[in-house]
Amino acid sequence: MNDSVAQQLLDLNRKFYDTFAPSFDLSRQTPQPGFAQTLTQFPDRPLTVLDVGCGNGRYGYFLAQNGRLFRYTGVDFSVGLLGFADNMERLDSWGTPDQALQIDFHEADMSQVGFLQGMRKADLVVCLSAMQHIPQRIRRAQLLQEMSQHMEAGGRLLLGNWQFLGSERQRRKLRSWENVDLTEGDVEKGDYLLSWNRGGYGERYVCLIDEEETAYLAGMAGLEIVHQFRADGREGNLNLYTIMCRPG
Repeated sequence: MNDSVAQQLLDLNRKFYDTFAPSFDLSRQTPQPGFAQTLTQFPDRPLTVLDVGCGNGRYGYFLAQNGRLFRYTGVDFSVGLLGFADNMERLDSWGTPDQALQIDFHEADMSQVGFLQGMRKADLVVCLSAMQHIPQRIRRAQLLQEMSQHMEAGGRLLLGNWQFLGSERQRRKLRSWENVDLTEGDVEKGDYLLSWNRGGYGERYVCLIDEEETAYLAGMAGLEIVHQFRADGREGNLNLYTIMCRPG
């Protein structure tokens, strides 16, 4: 995939999230079932967390409500979704009387190399349903490596990606690349165009990052997979969760 096509796909997704931030936020109000399973892989204490592609911050909220959050930094390119996340009424419900949380949000574009420059390291780096929107395999490998550099010693990195091809109802969302003036030859293996039908009709770019591709990316970033599972959706397997660490 050449850079101009990659930029076209990034622009497509930026327009999508600018347009559908309100309806997307409403569709992401409750924790995914898989969130609870991730907790078994982390230290049983409040954590410092860097959430890349945080959206409306629901994973951070989940950690806070389970007493596993001390400091949270959320990063996303969508001003609309960050607006829902960085909402004082919502943030007031994150903490408890005996738990003073440090919470901040930053607008940053994860498609750009160096987008995490200046961010503090964290016990847990999170990237849920966000890497799948980054075109070009080489850039996804660079992204994973960059995120891993923000893990504290002994830290963990949590990656989650949508496994839409395994669901018949999700496959019905697949659309032709001709809808956005592209062809199969313009994109890479695993790249798809999917529709959205809440609050209007939209289309967005998504890359399928399955177990094989996750293993490849982990190897490129010098990371070791310590736990992996599928969960969520009506089928119970709609998302692939992977917890990684540095070897040794």
